[in-house]
Amino acid sequence: MTQIMKSCFISLAILFLWRVEAGAEAAVICHCPLMMPPLQALCNSDVVIQAFVIGKKEVDSGAMKSIKYSVHAIQVFKGPVGGIDAVYSPLGCTAYLQTDWTQYIITGSLEADGTVHITSCNFIKLWDELSTAELNLLKNYQNRCR
Repeated sequence: MTQIMKSCFISLAILFLWRVEAGAEAAVICHCPLMMPPLQALCNSDVVIQAFVIGKKEVDSGAMKSIKYSVHAIQVFKGPVGGIDAVYSPLGCTAYLQTDWTQYIITGSLEADGTVHITSCNFIKLWDELSTAELNLLKNYQNRCR
């Protein structure tokens, strides 16, 4: 092999190993159990909101970086009475949301400091894509939670 080919091969090997390591790290950070049926997802969540996503930015809390999605909550089905204006999604397990005033149903967890956290494992769906059964479930799921 020529010197150039050896150099290219070594560079590719290093990039491959770096990528495998990064992928393994992300997989450890984000491990989703089997997808829950919508009723179970709604019942098990601390927060259930219908909201427009109006912006996002990367934030660093010191312990981990995350995406802060600014939201305009239309309806809080479950969660804090004072309203919700942002949800946080950790890098490595990020829930990817469109930020052009797209409307979603979002489930998440409420942390002790009052912030709402979501991951790609949560039940998050475009509002316009909810089935009739899912919309009906939202109206009366609390009566069906055990």
